[in-house]
Amino acid sequence: MCNSALSCCSDKIIVQDKVCTNWQLAAAGTQTIYSDNISQIISGTGYVKFETGTGSLTVNFFKTGIVAAIQTIVIPAGGSSSFTVARFDTISLTATAAAQGEFCITVRYSL
Repeated sequence: MCNSALSCCSDKIIVQDKVCTNWQLAAAGTQTIYSDNISQIISGTGYVKFETGTGSLTVNFFKTGIVAAIQTIVIPAGGSSSFTVARFDTISLTATAAAQGEFCITVRYSL
């Protein structure tokens, strides 16, 4: 579809995928819960539930080539948090003790 005299842009196909899973950490540590395998610029909306455990759960969103997390969420035991994040490719969970919960994300990207 062309946009008047300013420019001519091709139509984009936007794809949306949803992934939901239960997660569990047997002891304190870090687990990668989501990894992008299409090497596209993506955005995602979802939630993390921290159903059982003690201490806190840290959710980190990473982008390859950037050392520090681009966004961090800290969830107390028994809590949950929703998120909307763009330009990431990996999500990890870090717990201070054994923990379990639920993770759900809907990612969007163009083809």
